[in-house]
Amino acid sequence: MKYRAVLFDLGSTLIEYENSDWASLGKQGVIEAYPILKNAFPDMPPVDQFGPTFYLYLKEILDNERVDHSEFNLYELCRKIFARMNLISRDGLIEKFVHTYYQPIARQITLEEGAPEILKAIKDAGLKIGLVSNTIFPEKYHLDEMAQFGLLKYFDFTIFSCAVKTRKPGLKIFKMALDMAETDPGQTVFIGDRYDADIIGAKNAGMTTVWKYHDKRENPDNIKPDYSIIKLNELYTIIFS
Repeated sequence: MKYRAVLFDLGSTLIEYENSDWASLGKQGVIEAYPILKNAFPDMPPVDQFGPTFYLYLKEILDNERVDHSEFNLYELCRKIFARMNLISRDGLIEKFVHTYYQPIARQITLEEGAPEILKAIKDAGLKIGLVSNTIFPEKYHLDEMAQFGLLKYFDFTIFSCAVKTRKPGLKIFKMALDMAETDPGQTVFIGDRYDADIIGAKNAGMTTVWKYHDKRENPDNIKPDYSIIKLNELYTIIFS
């Protein structure tokens, strides 16, 4: 068989997280999580002032403090943001805030068609299966979601950028995956929906690349994947031919 390992992205590849737009989800998350902070800090500004300030600081940190493909998790980000706002975090407060903030996202995620079936076929063929996902949200959230949809049992390993402190398209996270898969780049295929993170990153690591169609993804640099698919069941021909 041509490949020994198959690596997947998570969001919009195996599970769709963008059934609603991120701006609306974030706004609703702040609205739902705000009372947790207001209860702890009665003098806080109203939510319509807190929300824009929260996102301004979040963007500044993500734009300016993530260097060389480094990564934060949302707990760390909230600690930094709250410190800027002179909100002295108490035990468990950030965890409660993040959990509640995430609920609008969790409520609208859906399984990509054909995901369990292709994973089972790959596993049954004896190939290694790994996950390489960029996320600032806690790793445990995504592991629970994968288990909920019946996907986690097929994976030999999972790598989340927030847990390993490095993100795609940096080479480091792909080398981690190759080490865990115990295989060479030329015997590895990577499937993802983002040109800038998934396709260019995996190509630079020497892997075969498969772009999974998503109508919200642009390709301004004209990055060329080895294959393009619309549905996951198209992977049968690519992997097993």
